[in-house]
This record gives sequence, structure tokens and C-alpha cells, in this order.
Amino acid sequence: MSRLVVVSNRLPGLRAGPGLGGPEAPAGGLANAVFGALRRHPGSIWAGWNGRTSFDESPDEISNRIVRGVRFVGLPLSKVELDLYYNGYCNGTLWPLFHCFQGRVHVRMEEENAYQSVQRRFADVVAPLLHADDLLWAHDYHLLLFGRELRRMGWHGRAGFFLHIPFPPLELVTLLPDPADTLRALLAYDVVGFHVPRFAENYVEAATRLAGADWDAPYLRLGGHAQRVGVYPVGIELETFAPRPADLERSRKREVLGGVVGDRRVLVGVDRLDYTKGIVERILGFEEFLRHHPAWRNRVVFLQIAAPSRTRVHAYLEQRRHVESLVSRVNGELGEHDWMPIRYLYRSYSQDFLADLYREADAALVTPLRDGMNLVAKEFVAAQDPERPGVLVLSRTAGAAEELSDAVLVNPYVQSDIARGIQEALNMDENERRRRQRALFARVRESTAEEWGRRFVEDLQRAAEPLDASTASW
Repeated sequence: MSRLVVVSNRLPGLRAGPGLGGPEAPAGGLANAVFGALRRHPGSIWAGWNGRTSFDESPDEISNRIVRGVRFVGLPLSKVELDLYYNGYCNGTLWPLFHCFQGRVHVRMEEENAYQSVQRRFADVVAPLLHADDLLWAHDYHLLLFGRELRRMGWHGRAGFFLHIPFPPLELVTLLPDPADTLRALLAYDVVGFHVPRFAENYVEAATRLAGADWDAPYLRLGGHAQRVGVYPVGIELETFAPRPADLERSRKREVLGGVVGDRRVLVGVDRLDYTKGIVERILGFEEFLRHHPAWRNRVVFLQIAAPSRTRVHAYLEQRRHVESLVSRVNGELGEHDWMPIRYLYRSYSQDFLADLYREADAALVTPLRDGMNLVAKEFVAAQDPERPGVLVLSRTAGAAEELSDAVLVNPYVQSDIARGIQEALNMDENERRRRQRALFARVRESTAEEWGRRFVEDLQRAAEPLDASTASW
């Protein structure tokens, strides 16, 4: 059996202790799914940044650790690389561009140069580890050029790439410093995967229009090389969130929230603190709901958890200040001495706690402005009591909306539509909640994290090697 070599920008945190090795729970089901795929291929490797930084321009201290048969290879970044490659090009150029936030995109050539340099350094570390028959699986927008760097170093085994965020429309792709070059680099992979069909369609249009590839569904062809373009909706690990009898008993007693909110209805939002998640717009939508439906004042609480994210990036510091100022204003204007409409928590919580929280909430507000998938939506569905389920209010601009069409779908940019979604969720009768929950759970059960990894790796195993790797137009 071929080995599987996974490369990602960052290695997951690893649990310590005998028999406990593996990704830490806060890393989420996705890291566990990748780890499970690696364990099914003996001798496999996971390589990425180990979280360490150095003042050296090109730090070369490589860490190695074997956990449950998987070798974790970590490389450090220099402080300059962290600033230019990660904080700069990844999060100042690619992240807003791919999420269609054109006004937030900045392009600085020194940052793009650092991005290219880091791709080469990742390849320098990974290439000596590879065997000819390995399966290489690169992840996300941090590594768009990585596959081409490996090809240029002479490795021509099977290589796949999965994009965890949206792929933007053609007119936004053209904002990249050299869009044709970026697309030709992506074409060096044998399999490229996306969450939903519209992201794959955007990629195919860009590759054909800007890089000169030919489309012969499901393959893009360029310079004698065929690349399979696939749709692989990512899921969650059901067992992490599915309720056991004891969980249902606790949720019916409301042991987590009861002492805090009493008998009030509860809306919950759980996100990284990121401008793409629509937290500001969600708060304004909740405010509009309360102002237009005053009968709900003192009868409902909105609990928003915002996990710290990219705390060294200026845009995220501004976002935190904006959210906290808005929460303060809404609570000050609409709250009472015995009721605050919004409870805001700037921290991360364990999956076990979130599962309890999801079960006790009357509705979840999952309203990102743009999202590749959004696993919180699937976690909420998986955690519900099938007899007393909560209601999922979901942004139609999240990838998850293409699978979870039985949610209450809203436009996250329109405050009145968010307010309408909240009203619909709170007024929904029990039979309708159960009907929607059955349909939603069936979809979540179909596309688990394990199924996502299995399908991608199977397609990668079937991929043909480049017909003429020496002359491919990468």
C-alpha cells in the first residue's frame, strides 16, 4: 500500500500521554479525519509548520515525532516569513480575495515573494521524504504553489490538493499579482478538490480562461497533463457530537444554560472572530428583531462565542473592537437591569461543551458572509435531540447551504432577513422542527469527515501520472 503524505501550513496540536496520541480535540473533526486517513496507510507522514518562529532568515531546525504510527515533520518559520508569508500574503491577500472581500485585499510584492519562498522551503523539506509511489495530499490556500515546486525538484508521483475555503469568481482571480502563473501552479496537482460545485466551476473557468487549460469533464488538460477536478463536501465526526442518553437527560434539564438564562429562549452563535463570519451583521440582525418584535424583549438571549483568531493581524484586532463595541451598545440600549440581550464570550470551548450548548439552544445562528463549508452548522445538527430539536438558521452564502437546504436560509447581508429567520425559528412548531431535523441529519450523516477523506484519497489513488512530466506547462 502506498504511503500517504499530508502537507498543511500548520501541524495540529498533539495530545501527550500513553495511548492518547493524536490531534487535540480543539483541532476539530477535520484534523482527526486527516489523521485517520494517515493511519490507514502505514508509514505515512504529516508535514507542516510546527508553530515555532526563529530570528534566522532560513531556520532549518526540523522536528520529528511519531504518534500512533504517523510521523509528524515540523519546520519553523522565521519571524520575517511569518509576517510576510502568513500574516501578509495568506491573510491579507488570499484570504479576503478568495472570500470575495475585494475591499480588504492588499497586494504587496514583497509578501508574494515571501509566499513563493516558503513554498520552496516546504518543498525542500518534503521532497527528500517522498517515495515514487507515495500519495501526496496538500491542504488549503497556503500551498497553492507547493505542488509545482515539488515537480520542479523532480518528484512526479501522485499529488492532490484540497481547498478548504471558497474559490472566487474569475474577475476576482484576476486581482492576483500573476493569476495565470498561480493557476498553472495549481494545475501541477493530479487531483484538485472543492467543497461544492460552484467553487469547482469557478476554478475551471479561471483555469481555462487564464491558464489555457482545456476542460474535458471531470479533467482539466494542459501540456500533456490531466488533472481531475472533484467536489468533496467536508463533514464532521458524528460520534463526537451525537447525543447519548445521559446527554439528552442533561439537555432536557438545561444543566448548562438553565441557571444563566432561566426559562428564556436561547439563540447561539459559535465562530472564530473573523470578518467573514458575519458576527457584526448577525448582531445587527438580532437588534432589528428585538426592535421590530418588542414582545420578545426579556424572553430571548443571544449567546455569541467568538474564538480568538489571527490576533497579530490588524484587521482582526479591528474586528474584535468593532464587535465588542456593538455588543456594548445593543446591551446598553435594549437591556434591562435583570436581562442582557447579548452574552458575548471571547474564548474557545471544548467540543464536549459546545455539543451540550447546541442541544440546549433553541436555534443556532450560522450566518457567515462567505464560507467554504462551515462545520458549526453540521455540528449543531448532529448534536440535536431528535424529539426536541433546535432550529438551524443558515446563511445561503455558506457552502453548507448547498447540502443543508432544510435549514432556515437567510441573506447575511440583509439585517431584516436575519431578523425574519430568527422570528421563524422561534415560532416554528415542534412537528416542523422535527421534520427539518430529520432531513438535515440525513445529509450530515451522508458526508462525514471520514467519508470526505476516503473519497479524496481514492480518487488520488486512481489518478494517472503526468503523461510527459518533463514538458508539462507548469
